[in-house]
Amino acid sequence: MDFRWCLCLLIVLFINYCGSIRHGQNLIWAQTPTKRFSVSRLVGIEGDPAEWVTTGTVKVHHISAPHSGWEFKALAYQYSTQTLYWSESMNKHIQGLVLNGTTDTNKMVSGVSPDVEGLAVDWISNNLYWTDSLFNWIKMAPLKSNVSSYKIIVQDGLDNPHGIAVHPHKGYLIWTDWGERPRIELADLLGQNRRILVDTDIYHPRGVVIDYKENRLFWVDSKKDTIESVAFNGMDRKTIVTQDGSNFYAIAQYDKYVFVTEQSKGHLKIFDKNTGNNYISYKLTYIPYAIIMYDEGSQVGDSSECDDFSCDQICVNDPIAGPSCLCGDGFSTTDDGKTCDAEMKFSMPSHVYAISDAICQYPANLAYISLTNVTLDNQCYLDDRRGYLALTFDARNHNLYFSANNTKTISRVRLELGSNATTIIGGTGVVRGLALDWIAGNLYWTDSTFKVIKVARKDGTFQKIVISTDLKSPLGIAVHPKRGQIYWTDTGSSPKVEKSFMDGSNRTLIMDSKNLGSPNHIFIDFVKDRLYWSDSVLNHVRCYDLITGRITVFFSLEKSKFYGISIFKDFLLWTDTDSMNGLHVARIDQKKKIRGIIHPADGIAADLITYDEQNQPLFNENTTDTSPCQFENNECQQLCLRGPNMTYYCECGLGYSLDDNMKTCSSTVIRNNFLIVTDAYQKQIYQIGTTNGVVHAIDMTIRHQPIAVDFDPIRLRVYWSDNTARIIKGANLDGKFPDLVAGLSEKSVADGLAVDFINRLLYYTDTGLDTINVISLDDYQQKVVLFSKDLDEPRAIVVLPNDGTMYWTDWGFNPKIETAEMDGTNRETFLLLEKDSWPNGLTVDRKEKVLYWADAKYNKIESVSINDQTTRRVILQQTENAHYFGLAIMGSYLYITDWKKTYISRISKDGGTLEQFGPKQFTRLYGIYGYNSSELVRGNSMCLNNNCEHLCLPKPNGYHACRCRTGFVLNNDLQTCTIESNTTSTPTTSFTPSSKSSTRKSSIINTSTLPSTTTTTTTTTTTFTPSTTYSKRIISTSTSFPKQVSTEVMPSITTVSGYNDGGGLPTGSIVAIVIFVIIALIIVIVIGVVAYRKYYSYNIPHGRLVEDTKVNHFYRITYPDNNKDELTIDSGIENPTFDCFNDEEERNKTTF
Repeated sequence: MDFRWCLCLLIVLFINYCGSIRHGQNLIWAQTPTKRFSVSRLVGIEGDPAEWVTTGTVKVHHISAPHSGWEFKALAYQYSTQTLYWSESMNKHIQGLVLNGTTDTNKMVSGVSPDVEGLAVDWISNNLYWTDSLFNWIKMAPLKSNVSSYKIIVQDGLDNPHGIAVHPHKGYLIWTDWGERPRIELADLLGQNRRILVDTDIYHPRGVVIDYKENRLFWVDSKKDTIESVAFNGMDRKTIVTQDGSNFYAIAQYDKYVFVTEQSKGHLKIFDKNTGNNYISYKLTYIPYAIIMYDEGSQVGDSSECDDFSCDQICVNDPIAGPSCLCGDGFSTTDDGKTCDAEMKFSMPSHVYAISDAICQYPANLAYISLTNVTLDNQCYLDDRRGYLALTFDARNHNLYFSANNTKTISRVRLELGSNATTIIGGTGVVRGLALDWIAGNLYWTDSTFKVIKVARKDGTFQKIVISTDLKSPLGIAVHPKRGQIYWTDTGSSPKVEKSFMDGSNRTLIMDSKNLGSPNHIFIDFVKDRLYWSDSVLNHVRCYDLITGRITVFFSLEKSKFYGISIFKDFLLWTDTDSMNGLHVARIDQKKKIRGIIHPADGIAADLITYDEQNQPLFNENTTDTSPCQFENNECQQLCLRGPNMTYYCECGLGYSLDDNMKTCSSTVIRNNFLIVTDAYQKQIYQIGTTNGVVHAIDMTIRHQPIAVDFDPIRLRVYWSDNTARIIKGANLDGKFPDLVAGLSEKSVADGLAVDFINRLLYYTDTGLDTINVISLDDYQQKVVLFSKDLDEPRAIVVLPNDGTMYWTDWGFNPKIETAEMDGTNRETFLLLEKDSWPNGLTVDRKEKVLYWADAKYNKIESVSINDQTTRRVILQQTENAHYFGLAIMGSYLYITDWKKTYISRISKDGGTLEQFGPKQFTRLYGIYGYNSSELVRGNSMCLNNNCEHLCLPKPNGYHACRCRTGFVLNNDLQTCTIESNTTSTPTTSFTPSSKSSTRKSSIINTSTLPSTTTTTTTTTTTFTPSTTYSKRIISTSTSFPKQVSTEVMPSITTVSGYNDGGGLPTGSIVAIVIFVIIALIIVIVIGVVAYRKYYSYNIPHGRLVEDTKVNHFYRITYPDNNKDELTIDSGIENPTFDCFNDEEERNKTTF
């Protein structure tokens, strides 16, 4: 018998089960069962691996979750306190357990997402760090039993943070990120001074661990199937193990061993960290997650310095500066630098309602709180007059969803300090009703403009119309995930209340117009299984018993215009939109109103929600009744919509069709005669057949918002920019083989792309940095800035490779179209446009040599011959409200994207009537490209057989020029490149136009109406900063103005006793004059402030918060925690199968 076979058999025979995990040297990992009713466990192998790896005799201990719903993921430990920490996905907690035999856990953090996949302990500062890949941040919290604060330390630029490790003695915090730009980063213990360790040849970096003795970092890459290591300076990178077909998840290290968990086959593997030799592997019956080596030798030192420093909340012991104190989010440090004061916050449960101009919040006990000093000013936030109408929420993910009528968008904001509001759906009509199916993760809304009810994933993707017929003015909407039904009101000419299954089937009338006045919003009591709706004409609230079908008048009050509605405990709450405009409360048992907060002339009250987990029950808790559409745990690829009797239907978003298996979605590829468009809010790129107008989605996952787009017709690859992720990417037309073309800077805004498929080049504009750039499509490292001066707002760009020329639009202070040779030389203004023009889209008829452009300011499309500027003419002058963005030519038509329309428009290139092309199912269309193989203009590359070391760029008349990539300069031979001595200067071409340049474009143009594609169109820094008076806000936001006056206007004064030699005024008179001037100036400022408030605020008692990205204050939300789950410690493993195998045995499918 083979020796390795014998060793494996011996290992199986010598497993001993010895009760719970005990303090001492242990290899510990988390594992989740593959069987539905089994429980998640923490498993440990006791002892020194140097002994049990070689002998095969292991002692296994473990800790089991209290029930099958739990799921352990991340692990960490603090040896000095004998404490093991873990993240748990179901309850969204981070907990700790002292390994002394107790079952009493310590809840360290509540309210985390289910995807906390990295934990690390700083045992010197006594802090816990964790990564959260759903919220894309890294947080820290003190390991103090009497402190429950936490702090977000990293969130900018994170996409999918996973593993995390800390080196307290060096002051290092290290984490992996496997998002759009995968990398490993290093920072200090507060997440500052970040630098990238690895960002090349890395795909899905997951678990990470530090070898403290050799000062190296080890990590696993689940896509490359590798175990790798690198020094802390990013050098000396090594690949230790490569195993194709593996799905490595986590890694631990001890002595010469590395331990990894592998999820595709459920393995625990042990390798030599130097040679990669696979010592032993265990086949588990569970899916393993995190793994740690619980060992004293890896945590040298203690927290005595921080303990003696007596910080109120968080202490960070920097290895150079020593210990310092800081406060968690929602708290601020006092003058002593050690203690912390709580900032303003609101908690769950609480009542939130929209008042058009703002969103306001009151505590749950609104009925009995003192109203002394309670004003809209300190109860409202997001007070920027966006026309807020509808609200809904996601209690367990702490998100608020809202519609804004002024921008025709639906947005989401996490109700926690420092969060940003993100637009997830755009291009809507008037949305007055929102409802979240928190089980399936679907968002429903009513749209009274387009007369539809729609559904999408809760991130706004895969939108679909559910109801589109026989709707007049849909308003309120509610969902019942357990029943699989949606309910809505219609306030049209024949008002009604209806219901259907979540897919829109089995539509049923609940009450018709005979008994209705104006039914508005809806509330469901899931405990009593009753539906309520308000009626502002009949002045009452009706109740519909979902079990019996009985309908009764639940509450009525004369002259009350019931609109928004909620029930909390024994109280009915509603908003009134008439003379009693505001928020009102009544006791249900007494049928009596007990409180009203009114603001008749200030902000029209709209929707109302009670932000409470009880209003979003899980239904199946402690039962086997599992929803078939449970979010991220259902068989549908895109949308899962409930039907009757626990049935469900899979649906697909725009451009996809349901496969024969009725679960997955796919899209066919159009090979010829098609348009390509980007839809930013649907996070999708589409093909539209020009022969039939049918939409086909390019089947790939886009995490953010595609903007500009172009196409390589030879290699059939589509390229697009993403101004949220700050990237340019490419993929095949079928969505396969996506790759990152360029990672852009944080200020970049790439609005225009142009592919030169003949010379394999990609040109793009960057209106954030005001540059025009080019990248080689054969080597993405070869890229250079062609223009960096005298650009204002460059946007669309086209290239003519056979002519060696390019054209671009600039919608800045002096709008124009410019041209240059494709190597960046001979730049000139091609055409000056009208003042304030917004030349967005640009396309070229390559055969006729005619340029076409779309003007979003004046709503027109124009053309001009490249060879004769006197041929300029207007193709279309639109009188209706429009906002053109993209433009493409194909055949005899021009195709246009318009932000104000949910469809593509087209017009003959010779002029005529603008017409709809394709369906009205898009949201916010940006870039557009048209392809017809018969119109393709081919050519020979001017760069064939060139000797350019870096970039070869075409020029007119068959010539080419060599250029060096950024950071290099061209040598005298005009072909080779040398590293530039001063790499901070990247511009390679300068140009000074004859027209006068603007010194500051934003001082002239109203940026609130600019056709910008920056993330400000989708992300708003929502600043929950209560203040006592509006005047204080005005003063605080203008504190920089007096400094400018003092430094630029006030002359220096020398004080002299008595009169001066020139017979000037005495000192006393000068002082009196100065005081008089100051008093007069104060009076003028006060009058100005009063006039400003009167003119802009219309006497609203709350101020509109300026969207200042530098402000990071936010209301903080806290949650009561009544979860009493406790761990259980087992004395043995259920059905233990810790089988040992080697790779050959695995291939032969040998089992024990």
